[in-house]
Amino acid sequence: MTAAPETAPSAVLLGCPDGLDDLVRGDLRERHGIASERVAPGVVGVDAVPAAEALGPMVERVGLALDPSDPQRALPVLDAAAAAIGMTQPAFRVQSADPDTRSRWIDAIGARGWPNLPADWQLNVDLDTGRVDLGPLHWSRRVARLERLPATTPGPVAAGLLRLAKLRPGDLLLDPCGGVGTVAIVDAVQRGGPAISADSDAESVATARRNVAALGLDDAVEVLEADAAHLPLDDDCVDRVVSDLPFGKRIGSNELNRTLYPAILRDLERVLTADGRCVLLTDDKRVFADAVARARGLKVVGERVIRYNGVTPTAYVVVRSRRRKRR
Repeated sequence: MTAAPETAPSAVLLGCPDGLDDLVRGDLRERHGIASERVAPGVVGVDAVPAAEALGPMVERVGLALDPSDPQRALPVLDAAAAAIGMTQPAFRVQSADPDTRSRWIDAIGARGWPNLPADWQLNVDLDTGRVDLGPLHWSRRVARLERLPATTPGPVAAGLLRLAKLRPGDLLLDPCGGVGTVAIVDAVQRGGPAISADSDAESVATARRNVAALGLDDAVEVLEADAAHLPLDDDCVDRVVSDLPFGKRIGSNELNRTLYPAILRDLERVLTADGRCVLLTDDKRVFADAVARARGLKVVGERVIRYNGVTPTAYVVVRSRRRKRR
């Protein structure tokens, strides 16, 4: 594994969902021998821009820290950022809450001959966070560009849930609330499947099928229009379940979850293999805990809070509490 040239004193920042920082750092160390530190919630610092193959799917963005007070002082950092992506005159975008500040930075950077292309940038100068993001290493360009709908699970969050699921080669993965197919697609890109993405919403299913087809993953991912509580699957056929459950803040309702969660868990217990494992994400924690307690055949063996997009759901790792009786 080779890395891009070091960026001198500039700090390299890897952005990921808060709560997955330790997993990102562990993968960097164990798989690629890269030392890192936790700079802030959801931000991991490294000494040099890692090669693309070292950036796992939990990393959403890669950037360099810069001083947002003066564009002239930031020019060496911008040069380092351009070198890291192998470009001399990258297209850029400037983000700032203050229009005058944004215009001043656009003029200073544009004077170097760099094109200001907000819709098609290679470098994103974010003055509100003090960083310049490297476009070619963003998740959407490095892992998969997906068509989305409101409340779509972010790709890096899906990757974190998959990491917790401990998938093995050949395992059949199921997402019973699959939406646009993010979980199954990330698994297929990284592991090669097989995976099933199911959803009862016709628009979500159609979008998932377009995403799968666009990425050429039809052999790895099957998309079903199906009710998560009544899956058209055989008993004991699914090795791993990973899903972002509706939890009432972005989609669904807390009241609906009181009947939905127990129904979903009953069918997951039916389709799950004896050594199966589920990773289920929800912010409706009290309702979920009560549903698991009533399931009898399932138990929670791990929890992890993940913060993103203004929500703080918990990822619950669920396994069988006892062997299911044969019918």
